[in-house]
Amino acid sequence: MLIEQFFDAGLGHASYICADPEAGVAFLVDPGRDIDSYLGAAARLGVLITHTFETHVHNDYLSGSRALADLRPVTVVASASAGLRYAHQAVADGDRVRVGELDVRAVATPGHTPEHVAWLVADLRRAEEPQYLFSGGALLVGHIARVDLLGAEQEAHLARDAFATLRERILTLPDHLAVFPTHGGGSACSGAVSGSRWTTLGFERTHNHVARAASSDFASFRRVIGHELPAAPPYYPHVRERNREGASPAARGPIRQLDEAALVRSDAALLDPRPPHIFALGHRSGALNVVGNDGFASRVGATVPFGSPCVILTDDAEQAGRLRGQLAEIGYDLVLGYATPAPSGGALEQMALVDPAEADRRRSAGDLVLDVRELAEWAGGHVPGAVHIPYPELRARLGELPRDRPVVAYCASGVRSSLAASILAADGRTARNLRGGFAAWQRAGLEVTTL
Repeated sequence: MLIEQFFDAGLGHASYICADPEAGVAFLVDPGRDIDSYLGAAARLGVLITHTFETHVHNDYLSGSRALADLRPVTVVASASAGLRYAHQAVADGDRVRVGELDVRAVATPGHTPEHVAWLVADLRRAEEPQYLFSGGALLVGHIARVDLLGAEQEAHLARDAFATLRERILTLPDHLAVFPTHGGGSACSGAVSGSRWTTLGFERTHNHVARAASSDFASFRRVIGHELPAAPPYYPHVRERNREGASPAARGPIRQLDEAALVRSDAALLDPRPPHIFALGHRSGALNVVGNDGFASRVGATVPFGSPCVILTDDAEQAGRLRGQLAEIGYDLVLGYATPAPSGGALEQMALVDPAEADRRRSAGDLVLDVRELAEWAGGHVPGAVHIPYPELRARLGELPRDRPVVAYCASGVRSSLAASILAADGRTARNLRGGFAAWQRAGLEVTTL
């Protein structure tokens, strides 16, 4: 059996192709929407993809299973309780599917979601005993996937399910199993996850603090799994519902370049992917500074309402196409095109970047200091007197900020806070960004407080 992992660093999403080259077949586990990458891998390995296996109905990205099945004779395999509304093979706990000489068994593992299953795989050419576990969110490297994404009403029940899943379904399996999770570092579907992208059950049994807590009492386990969770992006519920319907293939082909007339007629979110120091020098009115790195899509999903039309502000067609692809992974399909970020002769706005000393002076003069980091970062130390609103919550909580006070926003390094400041500016507020973020504040030796 050959296993190849595909990892989306921005979403913290891992998917897999598992091939039996001798039989000429392969299956996928939790594929993303970029189906060309899997088809390319299959061609390179000389195999035909016959099945895709879904561990759960995902919140964080759009599955590529339906798109593959619409394109090729691929069978989608998922839990019978997943509620998928497209053609698939529904399985229950213990059901098996054979792909060449690979035996795939469903293991019901509710917790992260009610319908969650893990896939236990035996390469029968080696042994009838399973050797691999594709764990989805039931077991991660150093953690498990969170149980609170479906709302407070289900959280308590799912926490109990996760506790039972670890104790009765996962930790009873043999130590030698190689474990391949779906969620990794960078995913908002979990708390802090190790940078490793695979593990073994024996290692996690010994070193995973959540697994150890599951061997204790439920109250201890509940405290551990709820500790230091990141803010859940607002787009998550929409993506889960679209995954039930099944996503169509993402847009292919060149992305349209928009002229000024088309841009004026659109009511799109203007996404400027330039670095904060370049954005600050001059940008279109109302533009949001969403830096175009691996985290581009997740930051858009955290701050732009789902379903909004978008325009990418860049002169680079290749970058525009790449960023459109990232947005497609989370279901932001209404990308109207791209346009220049700073048209010649047009009126540009600027954003003030302030160094730590200037930020401290403004704080003393009455400016509001806004910390847009995650709760765990805030708890570890923050600017005295700062207001804490994680940036994914900022739009919904703008009313908590007085309109008559200028705002100095900061994050760890200045990327998230530049986005937050651009949201405030688009709302008609005076906003500045702390150059270098909280790290620069600390290096300057300025006062820090903790909870």
